[in-house]
Amino acid sequence: MFSRDFCPSRKVISLRCIDCGRSTKQAPSSRIVGGTVARSGEWPWQVSLQIKQSHVCGGSIITPEWIVTAAHCVEGTYAYALLWTVYAGSIQKSGGQAYLVERIISHPNYNSETKDNDIALMKLKTSLSFTGSNIKPVCLPNAGMPWTDTQSCWISGWGYTYQGGSTSSVLMAANVPLISSKICNSPSVYNGIITSSMICAGYLSGGVDTCQGDSGGPLVTKTNDLWWLVGDTSWGTGCAKRNKPGVYGNITVFLDWIYHQMQVEYYSVSWHNLPQCGSISDSHWH
Repeated sequence: MFSRDFCPSRKVISLRCIDCGRSTKQAPSSRIVGGTVARSGEWPWQVSLQIKQSHVCGGSIITPEWIVTAAHCVEGTYAYALLWTVYAGSIQKSGGQAYLVERIISHPNYNSETKDNDIALMKLKTSLSFTGSNIKPVCLPNAGMPWTDTQSCWISGWGYTYQGGSTSSVLMAANVPLISSKICNSPSVYNGIITSSMICAGYLSGGVDTCQGDSGGPLVTKTNDLWWLVGDTSWGTGCAKRNKPGVYGNITVFLDWIYHQMQVEYYSVSWHNLPQCGSISDSHWH
């Protein structure tokens, strides 16, 4: 959690937690590239980030006002909030409810060449409604959450279904395991260029992967009956190639930064809009 050295009111501050990580997704089925068509309500935090009604990147809902995406999606000429519309609540790329963007915040240490610290936040002009099953937030992980080297995760997006193809009209999803940084940094894989702000997932044999158009979208895992945001889709060499798994922004590393951006925005306005609190019991650019 984000901590302070002082308490101006000298009173306890209570945060209202958001009910996050709920999905209609059942147990993994037969195993985006190599994926299957998503069903309505399975990935309710998934959004399509569009410019002039054209899908550009994916993103994940974390509160009624905030979306997590990749910094490389919103760099350069794409950094202007007024260009973007966020579509939520539909597995159809052209469907869903449209929301305008008020502000874009990219990580200050994002490196456009190496894709280190590849994360950004979008602040919506109007709040999302979580009354139905098709629009829900994913849980941000707790610091030090124990992901295993082969943790089972899911990726989703409207990106290319094969390298050199075109974006999908319907949301696709696939099951992928995490890959340890040691293996991902080995000479036969990414040879030392994976930093602490990155996390790898996929199969060294290839066949299943994110691809162009999936950027910024979620890498999630289910723990204690809740879905947690492990990463945001960042980059990879080719799509679904042998020894070239997908690389994602490591959300756990960015927790303090994410909380701080939202806390600064709402410090004197509405504490109840701070992010949810959860608990646990024990090359091409995508």
